[in-house]
Amino acid sequence: MRFYFRLSTLFLVLIYSALVSAQIVKVDLPKGLYAFNIAEDKQGNIWIGLSDGNTGGALALVQNDTLVLKSGSNGIPSGSYHTSVSLPDGGLMFGGNLLSEGKPYLVWITNYGIDTIQIPISLSSPFINTISLVNNRDIWLGTASGVLINSYGKWSIYTVNNGLPHNFINAIQQDFRGVVWIGTELGLAYYIDKTFSALEQTSRAIANVTQFYNDNKGYLWCGSRFSSDGISVFNGKEWETFSVRHGLEDSSSSIFFQDSRGTLWVGSCYNRSRGGLSAFDGKKWTAYPSPEFLTKPCVDAIAEDKNGHIWVGGSLSSRKEKGITVFDGKKWKKIGNSTELPADRVITLFSDSKGGMWVSSLEGLFVVR
Repeated sequence: MRFYFRLSTLFLVLIYSALVSAQIVKVDLPKGLYAFNIAEDKQGNIWIGLSDGNTGGALALVQNDTLVLKSGSNGIPSGSYHTSVSLPDGGLMFGGNLLSEGKPYLVWITNYGIDTIQIPISLSSPFINTISLVNNRDIWLGTASGVLINSYGKWSIYTVNNGLPHNFINAIQQDFRGVVWIGTELGLAYYIDKTFSALEQTSRAIANVTQFYNDNKGYLWCGSRFSSDGISVFNGKEWETFSVRHGLEDSSSSIFFQDSRGTLWVGSCYNRSRGGLSAFDGKKWTAYPSPEFLTKPCVDAIAEDKNGHIWVGGSLSSRKEKGITVFDGKKWKKIGNSTELPADRVITLFSDSKGGMWVSSLEGLFVVR
């Protein structure tokens, strides 16, 4: 007896077979710690920034799928390693809540090993929210007490007294013109000609910004996870803001990601029952709600694997659905929360240079190869 399958059915069978045959490895983490930050150096080493979600944590290196702690000895401080930046020479720099006598630390990973940089400025709130490299040289740190800048080895601090709208800094990003943008709790600011200025209230940009993103055209995007003012884009001359009225699934935003095809993805994770995914092809927006397309509404982790598939996850739990969603360009498939990959509350996703997809979740750290 012969069986005839439609092409679409055969395609789904092939996708399912590929997922089943994938190698999934769980990397054991210290109890109470989670992988908040995953980075790869130019040698292909995977570094993990661990945090308990507060002030505790550690820095670790993954060797042969085993976590090797690097902090807590040899002068490398313990603490919450939740943010990092890649350096032009292929090195990495980690920050977070790494303190000594109220002064923040940076941990610098180079070809020669691991070193530390102590910032010689005492801060009332020294927690480092974001790290940015400006002009491929200067280190800019966004803290709860202002902006810290290291230029040619000299540290300086800038606050509301220097033109910032607020001292709590959420995000920092340099655009293609060289202008540095700063997202604060009370609005946007920009740095040009050695001067900080608050963005004019007449601008069409949103006020509260928690993340920036530069796309492949050089346009600067920004959004906020905790407000519903929309997402804004700056083309070098003027700002424009999009919302659900323009086709977005949600007017908040927790993450931006542009894939290899040029599609800009925006994830929203306002709360456990509200969020979703929106895609911009350069002309129009397409909304992807839950549960029609996604396992759950919360989306604050997006990555692309070596096959061009888009992985989507969220850190908040959902009363109805769980797990991870993967989009192959045509079909949406739920692959998470299984026996092999029990990842539901996803913190971050990271695609390494060898084709592995790292899935950090509150259920553990996994590598899908």
